[in-house]
Amino acid sequence: MMKRGFLFCFFLLIALSLRAQKLQEPFFLYDPADQKIPATMLENELFYDAGVASTPDGLWLAWLELQPGKGDVLWVGCRKPDGSWSQKIRLNTEPGDFANPTPVIDAKGELWVSYEAARDGDWDVFVQQLKKDGSFAAPIRVSPGAGADINHRVVADAKEGLWFVWQGDHDGQFDIFARHVTSHDQQEPIRISDSPLGDWAPALTITKSGDVHIVWDSYDGESYNVLARTLHGNEIGRIVTVADGPAFQAHAQIAAEPSGRLWALWEEDGENWGKAYRARTPGEKDSTLITDQLGPLHRFRRLRLAELDSKSLAVIRTIEIPMPSLEAAAKRPEARAGFRYTGAFYEGGQLTIDPKGRLWITYRHFYTPWIGIVPEHHKQDSSLLYARCLTGDNWSKLYSFEVGQGDSLQRFSAVPGQDGIATVWTTGRTDRRKSEKPHGVAIANIHLEAGTSAIPVSSVKIEQASSPHSKPAKHIRPSTELAGKGYELFTGDLHRHTDISLCFAPSDGSIDDAYRYAIDAAPLDFLGITDHTHDLAMGNPLSLIWWRSRKEVNRHQLIDRFVPFYSYERSRVDTDHNVISLRDDMLRPHTYPLTQFWTELDTNTFTIAHQPFNRILWNYKDDVHRPLMEIYQGFRNDAKEKDAKEGLLRGHKFGIIASSDHLSTDASFACVWAEKPTRESIFRAMQARRTFGATAHIKLKVFAGEHWMGESFSTNSMSPIKVEVKGTAPISSVDLLVDGDLKKSLPGNAAEGTFSFEPDGTLTGSHIFYVRLQQADGNRAWASPFWVEIKP
Repeated sequence: MMKRGFLFCFFLLIALSLRAQKLQEPFFLYDPADQKIPATMLENELFYDAGVASTPDGLWLAWLELQPGKGDVLWVGCRKPDGSWSQKIRLNTEPGDFANPTPVIDAKGELWVSYEAARDGDWDVFVQQLKKDGSFAAPIRVSPGAGADINHRVVADAKEGLWFVWQGDHDGQFDIFARHVTSHDQQEPIRISDSPLGDWAPALTITKSGDVHIVWDSYDGESYNVLARTLHGNEIGRIVTVADGPAFQAHAQIAAEPSGRLWALWEEDGENWGKAYRARTPGEKDSTLITDQLGPLHRFRRLRLAELDSKSLAVIRTIEIPMPSLEAAAKRPEARAGFRYTGAFYEGGQLTIDPKGRLWITYRHFYTPWIGIVPEHHKQDSSLLYARCLTGDNWSKLYSFEVGQGDSLQRFSAVPGQDGIATVWTTGRTDRRKSEKPHGVAIANIHLEAGTSAIPVSSVKIEQASSPHSKPAKHIRPSTELAGKGYELFTGDLHRHTDISLCFAPSDGSIDDAYRYAIDAAPLDFLGITDHTHDLAMGNPLSLIWWRSRKEVNRHQLIDRFVPFYSYERSRVDTDHNVISLRDDMLRPHTYPLTQFWTELDTNTFTIAHQPFNRILWNYKDDVHRPLMEIYQGFRNDAKEKDAKEGLLRGHKFGIIASSDHLSTDASFACVWAEKPTRESIFRAMQARRTFGATAHIKLKVFAGEHWMGESFSTNSMSPIKVEVKGTAPISSVDLLVDGDLKKSLPGNAAEGTFSFEPDGTLTGSHIFYVRLQQADGNRAWASPFWVEIKP
């Protein structure tokens, strides 16, 4: 026995030693560069979101400064080569909500500054021109429609004025629009895209002849594909598919050389992006079950480069960009089948043509070989920024910048510079860790130098054959009536993380990924991004990272179609964790107890009990500020019915939802019957507990007489509890639970049906009734309870 015990300890020590050795390796690896480029930081850590334009006299910069508690200040300045400012102008008198400030020099050499700004909560694109007297003309509103108009890009017209493209709310979806603007005239906006689903992230370039080439990515019901279109004078060319297929292909860029040669660049992730994925198998605590073909929103990213025909926009050839970390990832001996590129990231690519007509590619990069192989959490480092130039038939040596970026929402801009490119970007994280890395806006220039490390260009074949897709259809919500009122069923997620949260960074993906998933891939009607207070500047509501996050809430709202909430995870052992609010100022630290936090809340904010559930929470009661419980979570793939039963029997009144948490997609939903497609209406319906949780897009209506699930009432004669179901697979059973115990189960044999539970005439006093549903494919749903006082 002693010998076996000794051997056990011996092998345990070996395992721990190997584990320690593994942990000593860097968690984030980077491609070695031939040359490091130093960066200069602007003078204020609260500067961010900068754009750049180059002139012989220096760089024109446009950027934002956050004034905590007030808002953004929009600055424009000309920075001379020696680092001093020849001009520095504040554009707005009052702080507000701004994004993407972009300086551009037109064909006459005059400066314009475009930006996005919120007016009465509605985001639009604006532009202002610098006048001869050194002041700026009044803003011109470029995007005239209602709803969010965001992610604009702008180029100078070959003759006069500017061309804009942007992503705008059109009939409850994002479409792509273009418009020509001069100081004295504006053409009518042109709708560039025609998809019935979402179109995102446009970019444009213009040729010497005046042709405007536009690229964007479009969701087709299965994946994102890259599309392109040309504006030639008054003619609008046909839409051309540049990149198609089952993989995620998005964030396209386009550039035209003076010779007329046309280039497109885009970003690629795996197949089944945003499709049903549960991160864990019950009982396997650390498994995340990721493969290249199925997993979270951010598995890997690679860049694709293609030369396009300048007339037809057809792909002429595709060029291999050196991405050695993809090759390293593919050779990992510990990787399981189907796990090849996950963990290697080349993303955020941009194209720039320098003054000598040479093509530059800039991008973000890092490599995390342990993702999906070794369970590690709370690891994060900067993305490094890289650049290469295509010179003839060779790639130049590889340049990297000494200052990287902290998260993928931070902006990077590159423009032609002297014998190379000029770049400006936002850097720095504000999370739970102390870091000496810089924060703010960085500037750097690259001058192309001859080197011996040039890599010959090689072409690569990209499979463009598209898998059979279902025909895209508009998102339509189910509707019903009860007690003379109309209701619609809104499906959402109130527990979703991004790469701002450290738990599973970077696999959760960016804020852009989260909204793309919610609007298109899921699709959802509402979303609460719940990044950790630890990582949101330790819960500081005046911080830059919270200011940026809360802006994206309104920037992604689609009228009558999609509603984001102000939300976060107040991570603490004895707290409800998730906070959902109608207010944008309710971010708080996690450092004090839940009951104290509740005292700060009005009826416009509530908390949700989430998994893993700490039973101590049932010692704290506030049915107003805790109207919901997360009974199922896609990440842990587990239902907490025992915890729910205990809470109900201890007198708590909560509705039931399901949520995703980390990694998981399309596997858990918070479902709400609300009267209107507004943030206020959905929020009040959640407070009324008119909710159910589901693991698929199930329609579930549960009512007793004129009472919705989630209601409390008293009666002399209990009405039958009726259930109307439209499932996604045949229904196995519909169960009635009374006071947490199964009382009756009705079988089903179709995906749709109506069920009725007759009252038990012997029941009197206070009782709790709720319904759960089981489908033949294993998917489930749980309705919020009724709390009923039955008078004898």
